[in-house]
Amino acid sequence: MTTQLLDIPIKATVLLASAGIADALLWRRGSAAARHLVWSIAVAALLVLPVASSALPQWTVRIPIAPAAVAAPATDGVSRLGSGPSSPVTAIACNDPGLKACATTTDVAPPAANDVSGVMPLTLFAALVAVYAAGLILLLVRLIVEPVALRRLTRASRNMTDQAWRARLDEAAVESGVTTPVRLLQSAREVMPLTFGTLAPTIVLPASADEWPDDRRRAVLLHELAHVARRDCLVQRLTALVCAIYWPHPGVWWAARRLRAERELACDDRVLAAGAGAREYAGHLLELAHSLGSAPAPATTLSIARARQLESRLLAVLDAARNRAALHTRGRAIALAIAIAVLIPLAALRAAVVPRGIPTSERLARGSAAALSTQSADLSGTWELRLSRGQGVVHVTVRTDHGSHGRTVRLDQLPGVTAAQISASSSTIRIPIRREAGTFNVEGVCHRGVCAGTYTFEPSQTFASQLAARGLANPTPQEQMELALADTGIAFLDTLAANGYARPDLPGVIRATRHGIDTGYVRDMASLGYRVGTVDDLVRLRDHGVDPDYVRGMAAGGFRDLSVTDLVRARDHGVDPAYVNGMRDLGYRISDLASLVSTRDHGVDPVYVRGMQERGYRLDLEDMTRMRDHGVDPEFVNGLATLGYDGLTVDALLRARDHGVDPHYVREMAELGYKGVTLDALIRMRDHGIDAAYVRRVQQRGLSHLSVDEMIERRDRGMDDPDAAARAVVSQVESLWHSIVIWLRS
Repeated sequence: MTTQLLDIPIKATVLLASAGIADALLWRRGSAAARHLVWSIAVAALLVLPVASSALPQWTVRIPIAPAAVAAPATDGVSRLGSGPSSPVTAIACNDPGLKACATTTDVAPPAANDVSGVMPLTLFAALVAVYAAGLILLLVRLIVEPVALRRLTRASRNMTDQAWRARLDEAAVESGVTTPVRLLQSAREVMPLTFGTLAPTIVLPASADEWPDDRRRAVLLHELAHVARRDCLVQRLTALVCAIYWPHPGVWWAARRLRAERELACDDRVLAAGAGAREYAGHLLELAHSLGSAPAPATTLSIARARQLESRLLAVLDAARNRAALHTRGRAIALAIAIAVLIPLAALRAAVVPRGIPTSERLARGSAAALSTQSADLSGTWELRLSRGQGVVHVTVRTDHGSHGRTVRLDQLPGVTAAQISASSSTIRIPIRREAGTFNVEGVCHRGVCAGTYTFEPSQTFASQLAARGLANPTPQEQMELALADTGIAFLDTLAANGYARPDLPGVIRATRHGIDTGYVRDMASLGYRVGTVDDLVRLRDHGVDPDYVRGMAAGGFRDLSVTDLVRARDHGVDPAYVNGMRDLGYRISDLASLVSTRDHGVDPVYVRGMQERGYRLDLEDMTRMRDHGVDPEFVNGLATLGYDGLTVDALLRARDHGVDPHYVREMAELGYKGVTLDALIRMRDHGIDAAYVRRVQQRGLSHLSVDEMIERRDRGMDDPDAAARAVVSQVESLWHSIVIWLRS
């Protein structure tokens, strides 16, 4: 029950932590719009999480605990199972919903459905539910009542029909990309400029708005329309709903604060991108905060300036190096795909509490030592079997107290189990599976391609003596079961000896089985000339993914008789048979492994080479590597070609890329009248700090036909550069801000 109560909060914490990590990664290089999208997706995921957790198929992670934590001991001195130790009741653990079972135990009964004893007292549980419900209702009522305050504000305001205001609103709507009709109201009292409404967006201005200069009118409208274009009102309402649902979780309130901060910064970036001067815009924010900071406003409205956020916003507005890029559809799609990839497995995850085998000392204390042996306590667990895609192949997973063991085996290695039996709607399995180290007594049921159940292991009495004859210590029953799970026996030791391997000790044999080294692996590697001397060397090869198929593939590609070190190095660097053959098919016949590894490390792979060749660049490996190192890829080349810069030399491509002249920059400059200029001219403009925002500012002053040289000269002289002026008054703005803070606190 505890895991059920904590399931959603724990998943919510994981989601919020993931969003926080993404936010931290985007803090320096990412834009405010990107960080706001991260938190918006996190809020939406929190809203979907409870529904997805209920609707998606379960992916269960079992948490073994002592049986006393799952069921209270019997009070009458008799086992609660009622059948005694000679007739144990067996439950089955599986992931398939058609198998109605959950765990394996031989002397513990599951608690009743309404039994919360030993987990949480019923009165405490009821009190917690009551507190949560009270908080939820209070916040939901506030959310429902909020529109009443908005209607009161609307009734106390009038429609602004002034032609100058309407013209400025229409102009700002075009610049902001807003096509939805927006209602513009003027309040009868002094209020902070604000926006509300998702389907019918409304902007409310203070009574003194008519006295504003034209540049402030434009800045305020651009900021408020940015909220409309970005659907911030909808995100705000959803965030308020999520805060109500998860109100005890402090991380949700922190996420809401981060969302509000990045929302305002993203809108500020839009205003600056539309050509507003940074210094002038910062002055407008300061003036609005100073004159209207104490004006009340409904909590769910979006105000242009809040005193608590003003300092960080002013610093951001005046920061010339800040990334102010808006998100494009592709970026949003990628972020959404990543979020779905995180949300689905997280929502499907379940934590299932299962009982462990009871230690011998506890069994003795319960008076059951005569009926239950040490082996039955330590050598039992659950298993699961699923049909694989390969004909006659199944995947088997065995779970013990110490972990899980999974492997794919042929069906004929499981005597008594048939494909028809596994695929049946309901069938029962009771078979012994014999290995050299011992026998697994398996019981379970099958349901439409999935079987699951319990097992007990009986160690072989002769196996230990056979190991002793080969100089190995006697294994414990647990070690013997582990060897049996890997089907490792005397044949494995004999194969090692026949191929010249130093005799391993028992821990070495166990280690080899855990790393997937069996008789077939040793024999196949030896046939390929790799008798590496010790089991530890075999483990190293296996851990790095070097198997017989990899060795054969590399040999077929011309790399024969590689040393163990070279095999491991090639595998670690991603040089596999597919890479070798792909490069050869494209005309690169590299016989030196070091060169091939270096090429792979630089990111030159068949996909990259093929893309460059399709665009006419059939280059040697040196030039191909240079292009890759400088970030010249097929997408970059194709983007320039579609804009009229086709057939460029390698050096021209490298110069353009190194100087930041990419398709986005070229497209922006072409839209501003610099279409068809030479690539060298664009590089010169970029080097002198001329970007789209600067060109827009110049053109807004009526200078729309300047040549490249004239634009560069103007930039070099510091004209039309608000950042230069802003840097000169940063100290003055900071001083003014501190004065405002003192005034607000007084």
